[in-house]
Amino acid sequence: MTSGGGHVELQGSIREFSVPDVVQFLCGHGKTGKLALSFAGAGGAIFFDGGAVVHAEVGRREGEDAFFELMGRVEGNFEFVPGETSGKKTVRQHTQILLLEGARRSDEREMLEELIPDTSLVPEFIPPEVGQTGKQITLNTSEWMVLAKIDGQRSVKQIASDSALSEYQTVRLLYPLVKNRLLRLREPSP
Repeated sequence: MTSGGGHVELQGSIREFSVPDVVQFLCGHGKTGKLALSFAGAGGAIFFDGGAVVHAEVGRREGEDAFFELMGRVEGNFEFVPGETSGKKTVRQHTQILLLEGARRSDEREMLEELIPDTSLVPEFIPPEVGQTGKQITLNTSEWMVLAKIDGQRSVKQIASDSALSEYQTVRLLYPLVKNRLLRLREPSP
């Protein structure tokens, strides 16, 4: 699966050098290799070919979703191994577009975290008050998939996993429901 290199050319702390800064540096210098990221007992990788991001992976996710998840990491470590490749090409967007979208998602993530600060929280429906009439809402397939998983037991993180969506996508779908007081969040039961 991997080939080439083997020696670490660049390493450091994500707290000191953000993932977007490291990606920008590697792209600007036309690097080919693997940027390995480790954080909280897990990890992921971003692969470059001539300075372009060509593949990203974290957990079971690959491609642009994995790339954006890695871009949002603020804790952990990184190391770049030149010449190491994956043989996969799951990222099609130009790297600068990916970096801009990553920055936009980072800004949006701050807003989302005001109402949903932790993905270990458990969403539950708020029963309507007596005499309260409901508003009609329209949901897309992803929103229905997430709503169907809300059972008062699963955390936001578990719902994301069960729905095969990223935590970011799941939080983004739940945000308007929390904001409009159709859902509330509580600490998980012991």
